[in-house]
Amino acid sequence: MCTLSIIPTTEDSSNARAASRATFRLAFNRDEQRTRALGTPLATVFVGNRRAIHPSDPEGGGTWIAVNDAGIAVAILNRNEHGVPDGRSAGLSRGLIIPRLLSSGSLQEIAQNTEKIALTVARGFRLIATDGRHVLEFIGGNHRSETTLEPFMRPFVRASSGLGDELVRTPRTELFEGTVVRAPRDALAEAQDAFHTHAWPDRRHLSVRMDRAEARSVSQTFINVTQHEIVMRYAPRAGDSADDVFAPVQTLAFARGTA
Repeated sequence: MCTLSIIPTTEDSSNARAASRATFRLAFNRDEQRTRALGTPLATVFVGNRRAIHPSDPEGGGTWIAVNDAGIAVAILNRNEHGVPDGRSAGLSRGLIIPRLLSSGSLQEIAQNTEKIALTVARGFRLIATDGRHVLEFIGGNHRSETTLEPFMRPFVRASSGLGDELVRTPRTELFEGTVVRAPRDALAEAQDAFHTHAWPDRRHLSVRMDRAEARSVSQTFINVTQHEIVMRYAPRAGDSADDVFAPVQTLAFARGTA
């Protein structure tokens, strides 16, 4: 139950090496049951030789989103599709997948490591990783997997819902096309913000800022990877009404390393 989007960003640089690095911005709305505890604050962790930032799930002990100093961002969405085992199935928690990938220095390493981990995960998941040049999409569940690696040429979006992914895929994608894809290059970030706070008054259960009786969008996380710096901003949703907005409370940043 989530919505993820990625947009390219543009920077001017006199440093040839820095200018060759891809830059991007990833946004993620996390949707959860109202009874589930909110994520804990952002923390900097070291995995192998890599530094990374991510929030944590106090119930599962893992995370749904992270970025490391190689400039690789990783996020995971549940898969709610016919024939895919649900959250009551046995196997490794999906939230524990990302922490095991953060030492990776390339999308190829992410794909290889995820392939091994997926053998221990029965429940459905969709893992998205990007270095700003390509987007890796790994679809897992029921001990089956599918991996694609595509050039990152235009704004990218994925969505899921506990009501069934197919119910939200079309309306949210159409909104993204109209709000973000058609926006001018210099207005992409503002368009992405508008998309991730959007709610249809008569279809709140299908909205990007989702609300229904048992679940809602509980937080937003933004990752901004520039030529020199990596920044993550975490914003839980205040209050419990459908009109409540996301309130940024924490930002962490560190220097971008080498891939």
